[in-house]
Amino acid sequence: MSGAAGFLAAVFAVRAALGAFFQAPGAAGPLLVDRFDLDWTQFGTLVGLFWLPGLVLALPLGLAARRLGDRAGVLAGLALLGLGALIATMGGVAPLFAGRLLMGVGTVLVILLLTKMMQDRFQGPDLFPAMAVYVLGWPIGIAAAQALLPGLALAMGWQAPFLVAAVAGGVAFAALAAASRPTPRAPPPAPGTVRLTRREVALMCLAGAAWACVNGTYMVLVTFAPLLLVERGLGVAEAGFAASLMSWVNLLAVPAGAFLARRARLAVPMTVLCCVAAAALAAALPFAGTGHAAAILALHGLLYALPITLFSALPPLAVPPERRAQGLGIYFVWFYAGCTGFPPLAGWLADSTASAAAPVLLAAGLLVAALGFFLLFRRVVAR
Repeated sequence: MSGAAGFLAAVFAVRAALGAFFQAPGAAGPLLVDRFDLDWTQFGTLVGLFWLPGLVLALPLGLAARRLGDRAGVLAGLALLGLGALIATMGGVAPLFAGRLLMGVGTVLVILLLTKMMQDRFQGPDLFPAMAVYVLGWPIGIAAAQALLPGLALAMGWQAPFLVAAVAGGVAFAALAAASRPTPRAPPPAPGTVRLTRREVALMCLAGAAWACVNGTYMVLVTFAPLLLVERGLGVAEAGFAASLMSWVNLLAVPAGAFLARRARLAVPMTVLCCVAAAALAAALPFAGTGHAAAILALHGLLYALPITLFSALPPLAVPPERRAQGLGIYFVWFYAGCTGFPPLAGWLADSTASAAAPVLLAAGLLVAALGFFLLFRRVVAR
């Protein structure tokens, strides 16, 4: 970890900016629905477009990563994210959805290649604290957006969250450009070292499915929990603040979880207990009084975040470094399939039941599914 502080600070800034970009529609959700006459399925689709390009681009990018260059790809992705956010503010449904789709192209570049940069640079026990920084930026960016942007949208208009995200993306671009240097292109791989084995493909599929479900839990909950609370009588800003507590507790939980993850005997028991308890708390939210909502969401976020670095560190256990880029291509196809599909599914459930409670229950179920994929991955690796 020596000498990595500046780089990790830039990584944190990039991930926090991604959180702001992702949460921009959620922060202006009620205003967007009224302004553009969207139903909740359409709103969920708008949220999910952030991930749709990954279904098409993740695998080709994994294959092309050696030639593209990690740093150049991440910086290009940040530029596309900022441009997409600006297009979304132009007014009209078409620019809104087109801008969101362009943001999705940027995010697949950033996430795939930044993940590869992290896993190439940090090895062994250093991987868990490094990935804690990587993971932590995302919920902190979302938490800040949840706490600040709904009120800003009410005061300045629905475009404000997108403009703030574009500024955050510009800051992250400058930070990463300053903290990293171009690396020489990797030499061509030796014959026979690039092709993934059948076991490696299976492990990457399991790791990707686990990461998709664990992120799906978070994305659905941060999007629809505020809507549920508004539906039950809280104001927009109050609901956004209550949901933001789920993310702010990551400041304590993610580093604590990374510390515990370095102790092999604690890893699996911690993951099982935390996931089961966090899922139960999410499932209880629709049935609890609004006065308990903030405490439920904060405790859910704490338990959810403790094992998160264990989920994020699965890919290096599946493939060696010389095949990591190709493996991550498969991994992120699963991730993007879930992230693209879960928000529209949650929106459809909200429309079908005329309530935001069903998406919250979906989020609880996704966390249980993530745990199942995690345990199956560990079982296959142990064989």
